[in-house]
Amino acid sequence: MGLAQTQQVLAQLYTNAEFRERFFTNPQAVGVEFGLSDDEAQQLAEVSSQEVNIFANSLKWKRLGEIRELLPRTAKALGKNFNTLFWRYAETYLPTGIKKHRDDAIAFANFMIKVAQNENLAPAWIGDLVRYEKTWLLAYQPGICLKFCWLRYAVHRDFTAKPTLAIWWRLSGRSQLRHIILPHAEEDTCVGGFPELSKVSVAQSRGEYQEL
Repeated sequence: MGLAQTQQVLAQLYTNAEFRERFFTNPQAVGVEFGLSDDEAQQLAEVSSQEVNIFANSLKWKRLGEIRELLPRTAKALGKNFNTLFWRYAETYLPTGIKKHRDDAIAFANFMIKVAQNENLAPAWIGDLVRYEKTWLLAYQPGICLKFCWLRYAVHRDFTAKPTLAIWWRLSGRSQLRHIILPHAEEDTCVGGFPELSKVSVAQSRGEYQEL
C-alpha cells in the first residue's frame, strides 16, 4: 500500500463519519475503492474504531476553535447553532496547506451563506454578517487588494435594515489595508498582514470597525 493511499484512507477515517461507519462495517469493500488488498484493508480495520472516533472529534473541536476566532461576530450571533452548523459542514470539507485555518473559515462561511439562503437561518441579517466577516478574511491576502461587499443590513453597527457598502483596499504590497463603510463613512486603516489577523478579529468583536 502506497503512502498516498494510506493518507487518503486515514484522512477519510478521521474526517468523515459516514465513511468511518461504512469502512468498519465492511473494510474489504471500501478498501477496493482505494486500491487496497484484503489484507491491507483488514490491517487498517484492526485499528480501534473508538480510538479513531475520539481522535476525529478532537480534530473537529480544534478546527472549530480556530474558526470561532476568525469569525468571532458570527459565532457570537449564532451561539450554539454555530457549532451545530459546523458539525454538518465539517463532514464535507478537509482543509490543507499553510493557510488551512483561514481557508477553513472561508469555506465554512460559504456553507453558512448557502444555509442562510436555503433554510431561512435566523436572524435575518446573519447571511450579511457572515459575508462581511468572510470578506475581512479574503482582504487579508498579501499584495494589492480591492474588495466590495454589498449588505442589506448595517451588520457593522446595529443590524438595522439599511443598504450598506463595505470596501477594502491596499494599493501596494507594502501599504496598509484600508477599510471604509458607506454611507456616512470615514476612512479607517487596518493592521496589515495575515499574521495580524487575530487583531482584526478582536477589533471586530469589539465593534471597532463600525460605521464612522
